[in-house]
Amino acid sequence: MKQANQPLAHAASRPSSADAAEPSLTARIRDRYGELTPTERQLADVILACPGELSGYSATELAGRAGVSKMTVSRLVRRLGYAGFEEARLAARRGGDWGSPLFLLPPGPPPDGPATASDGGPAPLDAHFQRSAEALAATARQTDPALLSQAARALADARRVWVCGARNSAFLAGYARWQFIQVRGEVHHLAAVGETMAETLADLGPGDLLVLVGIRRRPPAIVRLLHAVRERAIPTILIADSHSALEGPAPPLTFRCETRSLAALDTHVAAMAVIHALAAELIPLTGEAGRARIRAIEDLHDRLGEL
Repeated sequence: MKQANQPLAHAASRPSSADAAEPSLTARIRDRYGELTPTERQLADVILACPGELSGYSATELAGRAGVSKMTVSRLVRRLGYAGFEEARLAARRGGDWGSPLFLLPPGPPPDGPATASDGGPAPLDAHFQRSAEALAATARQTDPALLSQAARALADARRVWVCGARNSAFLAGYARWQFIQVRGEVHHLAAVGETMAETLADLGPGDLLVLVGIRRRPPAIVRLLHAVRERAIPTILIADSHSALEGPAPPLTFRCETRSLAALDTHVAAMAVIHALAAELIPLTGEAGRARIRAIEDLHDRLGEL
């Protein structure tokens, strides 16, 4: 099995800090749309319909799809502020690598008819399930069992456990908390509703443990949080995807999950499987205290009539 404490990906696989501050390809088109000539607008409309396609086309192919000249392609990319077509194509590729659903949409239908499965239509249902199974298998191959055991021990030994995630990672962090609280107490959200991260982070120390779910696309605050806990020497378990990079080194307890799917939205089955595996490893480590907690919870369920 591969060790998981390697850098999350090459920096070129996602926008750098400088790139993130620059307007995206689609934003540049919208900002300049009123200045475009009719043929340039014709080309811009094709790009806006599915901007990720730009990364897979040559300038000649894109011109043919839009029904314009190759010179129109050159004029438009320069008007958008790119040095040339290749720079614009790489910008579109970064949008896909970083997980933008807009840039991951499948190719649109051809001009003369509706799409089918072979020309960009939806994949069969069984193909989506197969892709999820492949994501699980790929994640299993790159997950070190010894590292998983080490992370579970950290969960068992920590004074308090804090979970955190944003956007699509927020429900995964909540799922992790629900799993862990079955057998141990003091598992909290890093920032409760109405609170800031700083108000909670100020109270964390080396005896605590942060479980940070950082699946692409991470807001900048999550990256800054990772820097802050590193500076404060707070042990961290990071659950991330395999396709995007974090600035700086990843924590030693990092688990990378395959999330790419056949659709424009990522699949998170592998991340949930890693969280469940951590919980499964945690249960025996809590010993009798964990069993007593489960019994107490079940007793209270009965008394309160909750289930």
